[in-house]
Amino acid sequence: AVPRATSGRHRRRRRAMRGASGRAPGFLIGLDGTGAARRLHSLGPLARVAGTGPRASRRAAGSAADGGWDQDENAPFGRGWASAAGNLFKVGPPGRRGGVSTPPRLLGALALLRDPHELDGEGLGRAASAAARAGLDDDAWWQSFKARARELAPHMALHDATHVLNGMARARQIDKELVELLLPRISSHLVYLTSAHLSMLASAIAKAEVHDARFTAALTRELKARLMEFHSPMEITMIVNAASKLRVTDDDLYRRFVIHIQQQMGQEAFHVRDISVVVQALARVQFADTSTMAKFTDCALQTLPQATPLELARLLHACMSVGCVVDDFFTACVLHSREQAMTMDPSGLSGAAYAFGQCFEVAQISHLRYLRKIFRNIRLASVASLPLFLPREIVSLLRTYARWQIAFECEHLRKVADRMRTTHAQFDTEGAVSALYSLGLLMQRNSARGGSNPATETQWASLGAAARSLLEPVWRRAHQGEVDVSTLLRAVEASVSLGAEDEALVDAVTAAVVRRRTELDPHSASALHEFLIHLGCPPDEDVMLALSGDHASKV
Repeated sequence: AVPRATSGRHRRRRRAMRGASGRAPGFLIGLDGTGAARRLHSLGPLARVAGTGPRASRRAAGSAADGGWDQDENAPFGRGWASAAGNLFKVGPPGRRGGVSTPPRLLGALALLRDPHELDGEGLGRAASAAARAGLDDDAWWQSFKARARELAPHMALHDATHVLNGMARARQIDKELVELLLPRISSHLVYLTSAHLSMLASAIAKAEVHDARFTAALTRELKARLMEFHSPMEITMIVNAASKLRVTDDDLYRRFVIHIQQQMGQEAFHVRDISVVVQALARVQFADTSTMAKFTDCALQTLPQATPLELARLLHACMSVGCVVDDFFTACVLHSREQAMTMDPSGLSGAAYAFGQCFEVAQISHLRYLRKIFRNIRLASVASLPLFLPREIVSLLRTYARWQIAFECEHLRKVADRMRTTHAQFDTEGAVSALYSLGLLMQRNSARGGSNPATETQWASLGAAARSLLEPVWRRAHQGEVDVSTLLRAVEASVSLGAEDEALVDAVTAAVVRRRTELDPHSASALHEFLIHLGCPPDEDVMLALSGDHASKV
């Protein structure tokens, strides 16, 4: 039987938890699986934690009349706010006294309810983690948060500073000024940080792109002394990536990193995501050879079906940068990319094309056959889903294929041109010129290669019609002087290469030359002169004389 006093205490606690002022905000429900958030049935307990509500107001008024207590200690989310919230929202198995500590996610959500200027260092750390987790993009809130963090920087505890910087880095709201304020204290007290805090701190500083020789030396010394403390794949990945971005140049440290990582891989499976970051970091500092990369690729095969296109591209780029050719791994990457391309949306396809395109910067001849297969799969999937493509995705896809001169069949280019003509009203000036310029380069490549499938009259007609539709607003803006000379030159080149035969071109070039004469350099003037001659413009026309005169005078 439960004693009367205990049962009464439980009844009073249940009545306090029920409250009487409505339900809690929806985003506090279901924060974790412990059941803590489900205890927030009303705003009554929440108001008492935050120091608000009618009962808190009466206490504040009475205390002020009696001389009051220390208002700083009892201010909303001031000193000791987390422990107060923990005492109220402790959870545990039924019938067990005390329960367990409040879940960190709940405290972070509570911190987000308050103005950042009312938070202490601990509250800022929890709020930053919660904001990064929720994807908060309120610029005003982040500016207030940064101002409060800079204010508390001279006295902020290191573990709180770690959570603040890590949350800001995850939310892409890193503040270089705050990092520079904290660096002197951080550099002197690295020895007091755990391996997890050290990884988060170094990663945040690396993302801020702050390079301090004192901090780099201290970090190198600390890592060499405590390398064996880093066990989890996440910690190892973060610290290796941060060290490479912070320009740590100690070869002995990286050699020990590689040995330690390979030992950990024998005890715990590393996900392909972590392996891709590690090999990219090693390739960045040029501390990897073919045998090392081969071992990493063998481990990556275990979780390769879970890799994203970006992770695949990182792995391939790192292998190609050191001349590593592992046929089984590369073949598996090609097959996996084909399966992914079949289910990707247009944004994913254009992003994958850009990511794999970076591999051409370091690829050798033996790598090209794998990259061609990957881009063939991306091209076929893109053409199959063309009705879903928007202008920005078309521009990105064509730009990647044109930059690296990757094969794009004429019939597929015709289908892309038809889609561009259908969505011509959604293109802006820069997008239209870039897409048509890339389209022209790809057609010139196909014409130069010849082959068994040359472009037909129907395909050229489709390309020319698309060029006329997209360039019509460009010529209008050029006539008004709203298009710079470099963009105008690319538009004229695209029109000529695609055979648009646009009658408004000459008038647009004439008006642009008059309005933007100061921007014309010898190269632009000569190129425009040649294009107009190709279009059959008479040499005695005013624009031709102006272009030839500019070219002759400036040369």
